[in-house]
Order: sequence, then structure tokens, then C-alpha cells
Amino acid sequence: MKENEIVFCLLRTDLEALFGTPLPQGRYMGPELERVFSLPQHFLRRGDAEYDPVYKQLIPYQLFIRQDHFFVYQRGDGVGEGRLASRLSVGIGGHISIEDTENGLMTLAAYLAALLRERQEELCGTNGLPINFIGWINDDSDSVGQVHLGAVHCCEIQAADDLRIRKQGEDIHALGWWSAAEIDRQKEKFEKWSLMAVGLASQASFSVGIGPP
Repeated sequence: MKENEIVFCLLRTDLEALFGTPLPQGRYMGPELERVFSLPQHFLRRGDAEYDPVYKQLIPYQLFIRQDHFFVYQRGDGVGEGRLASRLSVGIGGHISIEDTENGLMTLAAYLAALLRERQEELCGTNGLPINFIGWINDDSDSVGQVHLGAVHCCEIQAADDLRIRKQGEDIHALGWWSAAEIDRQKEKFEKWSLMAVGLASQASFSVGIGPP
């Protein structure tokens, strides 16, 4: 973990004023990104924010889909979030830092630029892929979920060979393209956010039906 990184956060109470009180759990399709960015913005040292549920760190969480199959990878021991090491995942995501802002303000344009940067750091073959925002995932049942809020994006890709891990190593290991049914059969191996995100993709009419996590 980059403990001294300054990351973008939102107060839980501000989110509750927009999403509902208490903050809804699970997956949901609204509100729009722009409304979230209109809330008061905060930037905290990551080492502090990771253990302070008064705040939520916003994480763009990108799914890559090909013919109703999800790109699946395994987090290695070198992953930045040690609490998720060795779990299977369908989401490429990362923290937004103050360096991603426009003069200290997180705008939609700055957010999208950070989203593109994150996926280009991890994957090859993502240039030109559409970015479809489909909704939110939230899980306060464990220490990781209590301090993060996921903004889920679906990126449809035409050919499996077009998408590759940029550097196979200690951080992530590609496992291939899995159907929603295959993910559901091995759901105990996946991080909770991935199961929620797959369900949200189904809800958003991406034809990848899976039951709720």
C-alpha cells in the first residue's frame, strides 16, 4: 500500500444525503457520476483513509466483456491492497490521487483520465475501448468495503487476444474469459466486489445473467 499517497475521498454522510441513509449495500444503478462529483471533495493520506470509515474512497472498477464472458485474473501477493491478495477478480481498478485532479478539483474529465491511466498501467489492448458507466457497488460488511465505494464501468472488447496483462508478475495473473455461470460456480474464490459487479452488468442488460452475490 502507498500509505503516503493523497487519495480522493467523500464523506459517508454526504454520500448518504445523495444515495440514501444508511448508505445502500450491494449494487445499484444511480445516481450519475456528475452528481457524486458535485459533493464536497476531500483528499486524505491513504494510510489514514484505509482505516477511517467516516470517508469512502472512490474506486473506478472496470469490467472487460467479450461475448458475454468476463476477463478474470488473480491478484498476487504484490497487489497494493494486501487484504485482497490471492482472490479472483473481474475488476481493474485503483485509487484516484490528488495528482489526477485539475488544480485540486476532481472533475468528470479528470476522473475519466485517471480511469484510462489505471487500465493502461495494467493491460495492453485497451486503447479506444468504450467506457460505459453502469452503476455503483458498496459493501460495508468487511474492513475493505467499509472505506471504499466502487463506480462500475463495462468495456466491451471484440477479440480475446486484443486484451493482455501488461506485465505478468507478482501483482496480477490472467486466468482467461469466464462466463457468469462459471464465475458463480467458483464464487467463493472471488472478491465480493466482483460478484456484485457481474450482477450489476446483468442488471444493466449486458446479457450475462447471474444471481445476486
